[in-house]
Amino acid sequence: MIKKSKRIRVLIFIIFFIIIGVLYCYVENNWIETENIKVEINNFPKELSGLKIAHLSDVHLPKNASTIDNIILKVKSQSPDIILLTGDIIDESADIESCGLDKLCEGLSEIAQTYSISGNHEDWSNNLERWTKILTNNNVKVIDNQTEIYVKHGKSFAIAGLKDGYEFNEESVKDLEKAKGMPMILLAHRPELFSSYFTDSSSVRPSIVFAGHAHGGQFRIPFSNKGIVAPNQGFLPKYTSGLYLSKSNAKMLVSRGLGNSIIPIRLNNRPHLPIVELVNARE
Repeated sequence: MIKKSKRIRVLIFIIFFIIIGVLYCYVENNWIETENIKVEINNFPKELSGLKIAHLSDVHLPKNASTIDNIILKVKSQSPDIILLTGDIIDESADIESCGLDKLCEGLSEIAQTYSISGNHEDWSNNLERWTKILTNNNVKVIDNQTEIYVKHGKSFAIAGLKDGYEFNEESVKDLEKAKGMPMILLAHRPELFSSYFTDSSSVRPSIVFAGHAHGGQFRIPFSNKGIVAPNQGFLPKYTSGLYLSKSNAKMLVSRGLGNSIIPIRLNNRPHLPIVELVNARE
């Protein structure tokens, strides 16, 4: 009788820990973390200081964390001035007509002006042309290898986009010369190419780069800012989450993403929605 009672207690403990494990995995893969980051930019117009950017990356529809409605509500609650999408919005396996891409884009563009570049998964899907049309039809500006000028209160800054697989220079990015003499944001999918975005070979250098792709290192080491493995960076990747500064004071903001792809589970690595406030460096 005692042995039977002991077995029942052990079984209860096993079931309890299984439930805790399932709940933990659910939270880690569905509860979006909003991270507020203030970034100082040289020559950023004082009239625009405090401009708020919502940065979304690696949603991997239909393998997205949380729901599309919840993602939209999370972004809306932050009242951003602009929204940036830095690639892999769909997974390469997505049915582009039914994965919810149009719903996500329509919801985001109703909140604020939204800019996007494609990532490697859009390219691998062989649906890049259709992807671009869906975004454009839902008022999202696709800026693959293009430069836009954002104007507010009579002041402006540049927003450039780099298509995955291209180098950052005047030959690759159309109208990049328009950004000369003004602050510039660069959307570039791959953070591992950080140093290449600030080379002396280009006469125009970004003030800050927004990137994704690394998925936060997929599994993150507790009590550290280290991930375990990331695409194109391998084990213990260098760039996985948050703000990075180079020795030359170049800046890059990396999102851990809002979805999964090949590896379907995150650990100690909640889906990530960076909210970036740009301020004048002299304030």
